[in-house]
Amino acid sequence: MREYRRRIIAFVRIIPVTIAGLLVIAFGWAHAAEELKHGIIRIPVLNYHSIGVEPGNTYVLHPDDFARQMAYLAAQHYTPLTLADFARVLAKELPSPQKPVLLTFDDGYADNAEAALPILRQHGFPATLFLSPGAVGQPGYVSWPQVQELSAAGWDIEPHGMTHPHLPQLTKKQQREEITESRRWIEQKLGKRAAAFAYPYGEYNADTLKILRDAGFQWGFTTQEGWATSAQSPYERSRLVVRSEDSFETWKQRLSVP
Repeated sequence: MREYRRRIIAFVRIIPVTIAGLLVIAFGWAHAAEELKHGIIRIPVLNYHSIGVEPGNTYVLHPDDFARQMAYLAAQHYTPLTLADFARVLAKELPSPQKPVLLTFDDGYADNAEAALPILRQHGFPATLFLSPGAVGQPGYVSWPQVQELSAAGWDIEPHGMTHPHLPQLTKKQQREEITESRRWIEQKLGKRAAAFAYPYGEYNADTLKILRDAGFQWGFTTQEGWATSAQSPYERSRLVVRSEDSFETWKQRLSVP
């Protein structure tokens, strides 16, 4: 009898937390739907780095955790978008799926091809890789054959600076070289146009934005916390940086609440 009472008390304690979580998720999507009525479109952009095993490194997510997250997206009927479709939805040129999401990876770690790609293939999910060509072939980073494999699998490959620099610390000329050369290398190696840029370390300044515009880039991605929206500058799209120390529940909540 005592054990039965203990279980009942534990269940009653869980109910408020569960209801609160459901209300948060429901409010998030209701809020997004309400903004859609007023012409503002919001899409969560998940920002990953390395998929591997390195306890204590906030940017290295365990493959099991990544697999669990992708399984959740599939089970909850999210629609991961290509970069082109993401842009078209925000520009209101393409109807938005009920639960759109953009999956992005920064830097170009080898485990993106070795660990992330097989998991995404299981679900038929596309992704976008922001690559620093200067790191290609270095220990721990993708090789050009791996980059080509990712591209052939439907990943968008976009520049992230040649050497992953702190752009605001460079002269305008140096910034331009970092940005345009990284795009040139990617386009030359893959034979595809690159039109987006992710700021290394999330850092940029007025010179950076002008260089992107003048060079014909269409989009720029930051690490500013939040969902990407149609109200933002196309060169300052927000993202949700996925950190290894965050719980699964925290990850779900950030994905569900704009």
